[in-house]
Amino acid sequence: MKQQVISDRLQTVIERHADGVFRQFAHAIGTDHQAVHNWLRGRSLPGAAALISMWKVFRIDPLWLLTGEQQVRGPVSLGVAPPALPVTGRRKVAELVAEEIRRDRFVTVPLLADAIAGGRPREIRIEDVEDYAVIHADWCPHPEQVTCLRMRGDSMSPILTDGSIVAIDHGRRDPLALDGKMVAFRQGNGASVKWCKAVGKNLVMGLPENKDSIGEDTLLLFHDDEVDDCVIGRVLWWWGRPT
Repeated sequence: MKQQVISDRLQTVIERHADGVFRQFAHAIGTDHQAVHNWLRGRSLPGAAALISMWKVFRIDPLWLLTGEQQVRGPVSLGVAPPALPVTGRRKVAELVAEEIRRDRFVTVPLLADAIAGGRPREIRIEDVEDYAVIHADWCPHPEQVTCLRMRGDSMSPILTDGSIVAIDHGRRDPLALDGKMVAFRQGNGASVKWCKAVGKNLVMGLPENKDSIGEDTLLLFHDDEVDDCVIGRVLWWWGRPT
């Protein structure tokens, strides 16, 4: 990660929003001026609280500040297709589905009783199974590593709305390999779904889709040793009602 490039972007926003006076900028975002000085010198990076404050006060995109990238997304594709079933009438489809069930072509995935956060992280207890989702085997080649959870909160809206059900693959946990993917992050005893941005080997961000929701518990930063265990799993697919 190029610290000086980050410093240049920070200098740009200080000139734009505080006439180039870093003490004035620090005061505006509620941060010690020495911390801003260290950011400009490349000695350290802004933490989550500072990034949140910069967003709220000046609408400075934390992703852009740390990486130079803009968070621009088009329609989200799940990358899966339904099993091929020729549609030749309801009875024929029912017979085909019955045959698939008889051949064990469907698997059951546990739906846990606890909700996963779209906002504030929530504790997940894997022993609390509320129900089971029945999934075609083509969609779930290793069901023993997948669980389903309900979403709570709106930080991932409009893609994931409150009450949506997400399927999480616990076998895929490398944040560098999941850069740009939707994942379930670990945060203390809680869990929260966010977009994964691997800024480098020693810094991973969890970004909400709904920028208006950026706050203390919706913008996640993982540094150094935290990176190795920050991801619970990749979000494979989800079900929800359109808004």
